[in-house]
Amino acid sequence: MVKAVLFDLDGTLVDSIGDIAESLNDLLSEHGRRPYTEAEIKRMVGEGVHRLVEKAFGETGRTVELADRFLEIYTPRSTRLTVPVKGAFEALNGLKAAGVPMAVCTNKPDDAARFVLEQLGLLAYFDTVIGGSCGLPRKPDPAMLIEAARQFGLAPADCLMVGDSLPDVAAARAAGMSVVVVRSGYGTVEADNLNADEVLNSLADLPDWSATAFVPV
Repeated sequence: MVKAVLFDLDGTLVDSIGDIAESLNDLLSEHGRRPYTEAEIKRMVGEGVHRLVEKAFGETGRTVELADRFLEIYTPRSTRLTVPVKGAFEALNGLKAAGVPMAVCTNKPDDAARFVLEQLGLLAYFDTVIGGSCGLPRKPDPAMLIEAARQFGLAPADCLMVGDSLPDVAAARAAGMSVVVVRSGYGTVEADNLNADEVLNSLADLPDWSATAFVPV
């Protein structure tokens, strides 16, 4: 029985690819590199900023420098094009009405994640936000998910992970959680091939899909 729900951020709660793509391409331009299309960058997103720049530049030697510079470019504009995904407020309002505690577990740095959530009117729905700069290993490691469960006073098996890409599913499986994914197009693997417990066409389907499984704490 699910007693709490954990959400990924990019591609799950928010469509952020426009701001990420523009910022990454500006960084590439600074170094004389060719730009990528949004479709190409969508396939790079999901494992955190460090992996994003490693994939874009095809190297690991300057990861910290490039990641820091990416955040300098991205942070001030991170909500210029970014919007909540279709169905986000319906899902969150449904869970809130059912008394279900919620968390965000994202590989995006904590401050950047909180800023995006706050600017889009989403932050107040969540009891905790655990991001990629919190000191825990990033997804697909299960540490963030296990920590969220701990903060709720729950066993991981009592929580449901909602994501959109392979790191979300892998982290949930390693934590012993159920996991559903939405069809957002982020990541390298199609949603139907992620071996999640369920694939949702819209986040708005989440409360209806799992209403009988929710048990408020």
